[in-house]
This record gives sequence, C-alpha cells and structure tokens, in this order.
Amino acid sequence: MFENKTILITGANGGLAKAFISELLTKNIKKLYCTARDVNSLEDIKLLSEKIEVYSLDITKEEQIKELSLKIDNIDILINNAGVNSGKRIFDETKIDFNVNLIGTLNSCQVLPKKLNKNGLIINITSVLALINLPIMALYCASKSALHSLTQALRAELTKENISVIEVLPGPIDTNMTKGQEMPKTSPKDVVKNIFESLSQNQIEIYPDDFSKMIKERLAVDKENLEREFALSVQ
Repeated sequence: MFENKTILITGANGGLAKAFISELLTKNIKKLYCTARDVNSLEDIKLLSEKIEVYSLDITKEEQIKELSLKIDNIDILINNAGVNSGKRIFDETKIDFNVNLIGTLNSCQVLPKKLNKNGLIINITSVLALINLPIMALYCASKSALHSLTQALRAELTKENISVIEVLPGPIDTNMTKGQEMPKTSPKDVVKNIFESLSQNQIEIYPDDFSKMIKERLAVDKENLEREFALSVQ
C-alpha cells in the first residue's frame, strides 16, 4: 500500500504524526512531505531521511495550501492530521477548534485532492468524541463531529474519482494534546500500528485503541447512560 508512494501529512510536528512518520519510513516510500505552521519545529524530522521535505503550512489559510500545491509533486496519500484541542466548554469564547479542525481540514480537502494520483487515499484524523460530546471540552468535540460529517461527504464525492477516504477515530493518545489529563492513554506508536493493520483490512472507519472501541460499542447499546456519564464532567 505504501511502497513507492508519495505522501503528505499535516501537523507533522505532533506526537501522532511523528509516529506516522517513523512507521512510514519503514515502508519503502518514495517521498514524504511534512508540514506544520512552524517549519522550525520540523528540523529534527527533516534529518530522519532524504525522502522527507518540510514546508510551513497553516491550514486555516487557504492561500497557503494553494501555494504549497504548486511546489509539490502529485501525491498518493494525504493524511489530514493537523488539529487542536482548546479544552473549552460551550460558552467559552474561542473559535480555534472550528477554525483548525473543521475549516482548516476543509481547506485541505478542497485543495489537495487535486494533487492526488488515481487510486489515491485520504486519511482524516478525527476523534471518537466526534460521536458523543464530552462537555468539558465541548468545542473540540463539536468541531470533530462536524469533521466526521464532512469526511462522509468527501468520501461520497471522491468515489467517482477512485479516491478512498478513511476516517480514524481515536480515543486519548499520549501526546502533548492530552498532557496533564488524568486518563488512560494509548501510545502514538500503538495507535499508528493499529491504523496500518486496519487499512490492510479495507475499513473506512478505524477505531485504533481500546477506549475508542469501547465508546463505539456503548453508543450502540447504552447511549443514554454514556451521555449522562459524560455530562458529569461539568457538574
């Protein structure tokens, strides 16, 4: 699936992205474009392989994505990994979760598929919290829920182009995004390993850890009680 492929990953300085990059470099890929708002944060990544090229990219700025598309070769796989969690509740005054997770990824999904080769692949990283809101971080959950819906629409639109669209809905991952939060977390390495295994099984929605699998199962059989439990986070 990855041999001799050209891949682009956004938010490449994050913990999950670094696990992706490490795994991809074992797959005999052709080229890996790594992007982040602060290109200086990618210096250590650039040193990992001559196959890696790094670029500065703020996905909330559509013009930057268009400029990037003119600089790079066609790609086979797009991994929309860039994201943010403000940790804010519903009445807090911030729009950053929506600006990055939804609008930013929408920008990427509208521009970069034009660079995808036939039989290409898009992987959108959302969250299992896209399926149920944890009110203590309501805005993050809501933005990921909207991205979940957007991903379904993207899959429908790109079917005729022979482009596959995969959604990854992880639970808490042991990265800077969850730093200081007391909860069970899965290592980025294990999450990526499970993603790759699921890709080989042609799953369109991937639940790459025990927590995400548990939430999916409870939503099917015990949704009301689960929602009550999540509501306790702000009570």
